[in-house]
Amino acid sequence: MAEGRPSGVAIRIRRRWSFGECIFDEADWSLIVEGKRTPVESKPLEILRELLLNAGHLVRKEQLMDKIWPDVEVVEASLPTAVGKLRRALNDDRKARPIIETVQRLGYRLAVPVVAEELADDPRAPTSALQLISPAGENAPAAEPSAAVRQKPSTVTKLLTLFGALAIVSLIIAWGISLSQQGSTTTAVRTFTPREVHVALRTADLGKIETMLAAGWDPNAPLDTDRNGALNILLENCEWDPGHDQRKMLVLARILVDGGARYTDRNAWGDTPYSIASAARYCGPDHPVTRMIRRICDGGLTPAGDKCLADYRRDSTGAVVRRD
Repeated sequence: MAEGRPSGVAIRIRRRWSFGECIFDEADWSLIVEGKRTPVESKPLEILRELLLNAGHLVRKEQLMDKIWPDVEVVEASLPTAVGKLRRALNDDRKARPIIETVQRLGYRLAVPVVAEELADDPRAPTSALQLISPAGENAPAAEPSAAVRQKPSTVTKLLTLFGALAIVSLIIAWGISLSQQGSTTTAVRTFTPREVHVALRTADLGKIETMLAAGWDPNAPLDTDRNGALNILLENCEWDPGHDQRKMLVLARILVDGGARYTDRNAWGDTPYSIASAARYCGPDHPVTRMIRRICDGGLTPAGDKCLADYRRDSTGAVVRRD
């Protein structure tokens, strides 16, 4: 997905944020993770900006919904889905101490030290401010020299500036060591058993699925010996529960897709979510979920086309065989 600037967010200050081996350039609206520029959608970046502005403090779900989707009605799942995308962009699930802490039922908190720099309009000029934000949210602004000193810096001023920068770096390192010694106060990314996932999908438990996605659960992980992912398991509801709530199932399918569920993956038999959904044994071609998957496959900047169709392997008798 191409990067985008935030809708309705005016960026008035050239600001660069450094945190947890990541750099967010607010002016360029770009994210660098572990030295590599990482493409991220606009909404996850807007969430990151709000967390950085409130580093160390809890940012409630309601506040984020009002900031990121002002005057727009969206399903509640939009927020954990966007946070999940942001976590994947930050490689947060691979870190011993996650950058984003989930406060259950309340919101999110940025849980690592943050350095904020206000950049001059002229890229050749030095930074106009350097601010260190601790995980507790306490700000420690570096002393800014007066106008007269800026015009003619003395040797003493240069040395003080150098020592100040070294002190800030040392402080960041010290905080990192202290935090690692104290151990993480955040809840580790938990795993979910196939049974938990099956129950949540077969009962169309939207809240449970949202919680799982926010905790870093991968909806593409195989859930049975036929290597069916979450979308395929959800589609079985059409067969096992003919009287199911189609609208609720459609919302859940959309949450899974927004959460990273791939609609082109084939299971051990060569079936894709679309080939399963469109089969008369399951949902059929007129089911809302089938139509949604078809639109996704045909639309967008890079239509998936035939990748959404089944690809069967057959033996000498013409029978479909597993792809092992």
